[in-house]
Amino acid sequence: MTRLLPHNPYRASGGLRLDTLVNPYAPTDAVGEALADIELNTTPDDLIAIDLRRRLAAMSGVDERWIVLGNGIDELYAGIVRWRLDAGPIAVFPPTYLDDLQRVLDMRGTIHVAARTEGFHLGLSTTHRRVPEDATSVVMSPNDPTGTLVDLHDLVRLSRQSSLVVVDERHAAYTPRTTAHLAREFENVIVLQSMEWWAGLMDYPIAWAVCPPSLGDHLRDAMGAGTVDRAALIAAQATLDDWVWLRGTLRRVTMEKGRLFRQLRKLNMLHTPYLSWSNFVLTTFARGSVEFFVPRLEDRGIRVFVPDQDILPGAIRVSAVSAEATEELKRALIEIALEL
Repeated sequence: MTRLLPHNPYRASGGLRLDTLVNPYAPTDAVGEALADIELNTTPDDLIAIDLRRRLAAMSGVDERWIVLGNGIDELYAGIVRWRLDAGPIAVFPPTYLDDLQRVLDMRGTIHVAARTEGFHLGLSTTHRRVPEDATSVVMSPNDPTGTLVDLHDLVRLSRQSSLVVVDERHAAYTPRTTAHLAREFENVIVLQSMEWWAGLMDYPIAWAVCPPSLGDHLRDAMGAGTVDRAALIAAQATLDDWVWLRGTLRRVTMEKGRLFRQLRKLNMLHTPYLSWSNFVLTTFARGSVEFFVPRLEDRGIRVFVPDQDILPGAIRVSAVSAEATEELKRALIEIALEL
């Protein structure tokens, strides 16, 4: 498939959206074509789902029985919480954004908070327990909003300290490293992946869990007998059919993320951004403040994401979109800094 411009250049009402995390070049044209012909596709939903599970399993190096499909990551989290709620607390490691999990836990449930340590590590050791032994520990990798990967040694320690570990890899398509192999090595590790962000399927949400069949059976039971939306299944298939093109867009965004990092690092009103393995960077103000800069950026039609967590005072998260967007942000920051 050939395309010169992104589907979603992050322009809205004349503004520049650098606060959202969807791949600006996705979904691929193949998705639109497949959905336009959806009524001509006579393949039963269950056969489409079987084919999709096989393809996803092959990507993770597991058998298809290790794949549990869901209508987006929200549904997977809802199933995990229903399954695990009475087993013990849900442990989280801020700063992290798990709104999907929070929505479920707001109904009822206990949360154990273990803030990340310097460098946004989990801070685990063989001699110090940070979570209850009956905890279901949830970590993002890459993490939002820091962009950091969970350290594999930390993940191994976490699997030994927790009853169950859930690794949320919704943004992992931008990095060659996945933790899916740990689901094969440890009987209490589940890895969640999704096409909602990096494949641009927010309107056709689909996600899956990679886990041992014994855990998958519990998760399926907790999720109920529902099936994945037919349009989402077909959109996911079309995404994999056009994988070469989509992989090229992921590289393109990753390269722009590197450029964004370098350009922001040159600005004296910002501290050096944190190294990120996703499609965004996190930085903090060295001169001025969020309260000073962000409204003035918005006056110029530029929106960035401001984390509302106390552990990240003065921080903004900026998504990589295009060279033009990076330059526009840079010019705006320099202009605003002159007002200090």
